Amino acid sequence: MRLVVLLAAFLACASSAFAAAREPTPTAAEFGYDFVATANAYAAAHGKRERLVKPDCVQAAPGKYMCAYAVHRPGAKPECRLMQATWTPHAESTYTVTLSGRVARCRSLRDALDSL
Repeated sequence: MRLVVLLAAFLACASSAFAAAREPTPTAAEFGYDFVATANAYAAAHGKRERLVKPDCVQAAPGKYMCAYAVHRPGAKPECRLMQATWTPHAESTYTVTLSGRVARCRSLRDALDSL
């Protein structure tokens, strides 16, 4: 009986993991839009005036993204950033930032990388 329960639990976990692995990941453009929209909604809800703008993202592998974007603050010159993230739809956050930093330019992701 114990073996049957363990086997059932294993199959339940395996099937949910398999289903999660089959879920389509967002395109690079969808990820960029979601990333900026989420960050801007959070900023607005907390009374912050800066906003993320002009995301340019690529999907290097399923669920792995790199984006260039600008941080706009009223009355200041936009600040360019580069970010790498993993899509984590079943975690507390739908994405996890794994690398982030400032860059000299951000007209596009290629431009941001070239400015390093």
